[in-house]
Amino acid sequence: MEVSLNLLNKYVKIDDQDPKELADKITSIGLEVEGMHSLANGNNMTIGYVKECIDHPDSDHLHVCQVEVRPGEVTQIVCGAPNVAAGQKVIVANPGCDLGEGFVIKQSTIRGQESNGMICSMAELGLDQRLLSPEDKDGIHVLDENAPVGEDPLEYLGLKDTILDIGLTPNRSDCMALTSLAYEVAAVLKRDVNLPEIKEKGTPGSNIEVKVETELCPFFGAKLVKGVTTKESPAWLKTALLASGIKPINNIVDISNYVMLETGQPIHMYDYDKLTKKEFVVKTGFEEKAILLDGEEYKLEPNDIIVSTDNGVGCVAGVMGADSTKIDENTQNIVIEVATFDGPSLRETARRLNLLTDASQHYIKGALNTANSLNILERCANLLEELADAKEIYETVSTTLYIEDKYVSVSTQQVNGLLGTNIQTNEIAEIFNSLKFKYELKEDTFNVKIPTYRNDITMAADLIEEVVRMYGFDNIPSTLPEMSMTIGKRTEIQEKKHMMKVLLKDLGLHETLTYSLTSPSLVHDFNIFHDQEPVKLAMPLGEERSVTRQSIIGSLLQVINYNQSRNMKDVHLYELSTTYSKGVELQNLAIACTGEYHGLSFKQISYKADYYLAKGFVETIFERLGINESRYRLERVESDNESFHPGRSAYIKVQNEVVGVVGQVHPLMEKKYDVKDVYVVELNLSALLNIKTGKVKYQPIPQYPSVSRDIALVMDESVPANDVCQKIIKSSNKLVKFANIFDVYVGEHVEAGKKSVAINLTFQDEKKTLEEKEINAAMEKILKAVEKDFGAVLRG
Repeated sequence: MEVSLNLLNKYVKIDDQDPKELADKITSIGLEVEGMHSLANGNNMTIGYVKECIDHPDSDHLHVCQVEVRPGEVTQIVCGAPNVAAGQKVIVANPGCDLGEGFVIKQSTIRGQESNGMICSMAELGLDQRLLSPEDKDGIHVLDENAPVGEDPLEYLGLKDTILDIGLTPNRSDCMALTSLAYEVAAVLKRDVNLPEIKEKGTPGSNIEVKVETELCPFFGAKLVKGVTTKESPAWLKTALLASGIKPINNIVDISNYVMLETGQPIHMYDYDKLTKKEFVVKTGFEEKAILLDGEEYKLEPNDIIVSTDNGVGCVAGVMGADSTKIDENTQNIVIEVATFDGPSLRETARRLNLLTDASQHYIKGALNTANSLNILERCANLLEELADAKEIYETVSTTLYIEDKYVSVSTQQVNGLLGTNIQTNEIAEIFNSLKFKYELKEDTFNVKIPTYRNDITMAADLIEEVVRMYGFDNIPSTLPEMSMTIGKRTEIQEKKHMMKVLLKDLGLHETLTYSLTSPSLVHDFNIFHDQEPVKLAMPLGEERSVTRQSIIGSLLQVINYNQSRNMKDVHLYELSTTYSKGVELQNLAIACTGEYHGLSFKQISYKADYYLAKGFVETIFERLGINESRYRLERVESDNESFHPGRSAYIKVQNEVVGVVGQVHPLMEKKYDVKDVYVVELNLSALLNIKTGKVKYQPIPQYPSVSRDIALVMDESVPANDVCQKIIKSSNKLVKFANIFDVYVGEHVEAGKKSVAINLTFQDEKKTLEEKEINAAMEKILKAVEKDFGAVLRG
């Protein structure tokens, strides 16, 4: 936002301040001045009087002028402007004048005629070319007849000005109004704010009606002013607009822009005589094309807020007026509009129409002070009377305007508690006084009435922010926060995850990290934990990364495919990551192995990845987690399972809940992912890590010897041998410490459909040496138990 110091000086006295120091003070209170520059360039300039102007003898476009540059001092200047003439007051750049960018005026001879300076146009003073009229660019600028010869023309024209470029934060959009910014500057300088005097005028009988048929317009007001004259604005008004980055048009348009600069409220004006019905209706629902003030045709949609006149489009609310009601050189009677419209709705309309005008920005950023709307209407009427010769002013017609007073309380203790300071109550009172905040003080608590233009203050923390920025951020001591000492360590869950990562790396697996997003065609593969739909991205970059995965195995298979296609056959990976479905988020651990796991080529030893390797990883993890073998079991996957090989895969269950899967990838899935002989594991860590486990118990190594017995049991091929081993240990009265399978035989001498499982049993008593009869008794009990539960008998 560009702010003219000359214009700001109208509202708070700053002409005794050094611009650089003032900029630093404004920045110190949170309104960052990002840059500053002079409005116009030029030194060693004077107002001159053209006493004589004749044609150059050797040129058809140059003129030789005799110019009085100071009282009684006449010099000759050669000028090529087509509008230069005798009797004019002009801007003269004397020799040595620096007009910026290295352009320095020098004494010279032009086609044989001496020239001691330059008569300037407005365009040559460094003003923004976009804001100048064609006359200002094509010819010299002619001053009025009262201009004092010899004085500084920039001073006389009000162009000797410094412009501050202030970067407003989103919460301080109120400072888009010069009056609001004046309160900030007045507070930091401890000065008063001088607001313009507003005279309320208006006679009844305008016959104007206003109606609001949408909740998107809290207030709408209109005021009729008759007998205006459209003409060029006075110099001070044009200069004020130029300094603020706005192009002067005529006195009517310039007044509306000036009031917007002053108050932050956009103004729109209608030609009263172009209205058949003197009625303004604010509503939505238009779906048609309309020609607006810029002469372009725009397509309106039902959500756009429209100020309707004569059942048509009178104005796209807060964006741009319609061409049918515009002010022109013949306008005599004007209706002034001041309204509050919904910012988000305006933002959508302005962006769609590509009409992000200055007015729309004020609505979008919430720079309005709706409580001041009626005064703004009167301010416009006063200026029209002063600058446009308005003859008749009528009463304002508006919707009901009710603004509830807003109060926020804050105590000295709250201020110091949040800031870590020791600011006294009287110092806080001085700050609120400097900001012109009204308040009631009881003990050390301030009940502050929030000014209507400060929409950013809603709670005590906002008032504390006001205190600290006016108190000075540099005045706050640097202190360390008070906090209790804590031990930096992992949580129990984090510790278990870390332990598993270290364990798997020690077992020779490589950790990988893959995308959590996958394609809809792969998302259901290998999923055994999620029963809800996957989460779909609202704006995916592509179909292949459009949903969240529900299993990590598919991602690991893609990594294995990448390696196998590059002749890397031995791949052993794991990943610990999160899987998702609607409303569900699970931590998973997945392992994938293929090729040779460990081997010694010089001894011709090679161990290929298989089901038992994957199962061994599971058993090792469970052992380290403290989950005993008796607490989980393996159950073969369904025969029609589409993800896992039905003969070489099993679910891992804890109390009938599936917490994992181990086995080989189904051949059809291997074909789909273009991999070969891959064995996988996937565990639901969200369930496993929350299982309660007993504390690790340490006990001495047994002093008494153990006894080993081998047995061969014949049982149905469908019986899980591991379940038989668990039963043996459980039924032995704790005498059998280990039951290890060392052979499985199917074939000759074994009945069809049966298998012979050879198991090594280790007997041991921690308190004594076992006797033969105790071992035999335990064996009889074991054989009865396995025969009863599994139909397993000793092989004959």
